[in-house]
Amino acid sequence: MKKHTLVPSQEISPESVDIYSLHMRQVSIVINDYLLKYLNSLYAEFNGDLVKAIVLGELAHHNISGLLRNQVFVKAYGSKQAPFDDIKHALQPANPFSISEATGIPRETVRRKFHELVQEGMIEKLKPKSYVITSRVSERFIHSFNLQLFEETSRLCSKISGITNP
Repeated sequence: MKKHTLVPSQEISPESVDIYSLHMRQVSIVINDYLLKYLNSLYAEFNGDLVKAIVLGELAHHNISGLLRNQVFVKAYGSKQAPFDDIKHALQPANPFSISEATGIPRETVRRKFHELVQEGMIEKLKPKSYVITSRVSERFIHSFNLQLFEETSRLCSKISGITNP
């Protein structure tokens, strides 16, 4: 399994290292509080199956990321939430291999999780080995889960800023 890092293609700036070193204990506690709360909420949302959460998240990200490069979509919606029926045709399908490569999760595990997610109505199989999310993902996560995550992330940024810029 390949090693994944948070910032695989970028070096950490010397300024970040200096600031973190000065406030390491306080920042670590604040970040860990945030991460544990987030992981616990994912654990609850996916009935303890964090691998399924990662697989669905990576598939959704892959499906939707192409929309932001689609100038017709950007012109029509900007940063507004588009109705799912309007974007379904523009989703970029993915297969178990690409999700396995992106996450480091074995391909057979990804296939099993895809099968479970299809049974739950969260994703749809378009053709052999090609999958997209369904409107249930948007209904379940965009307005409640992601809004809560946005709020918590904003609080985290404020707390870290308060620590590092007193």
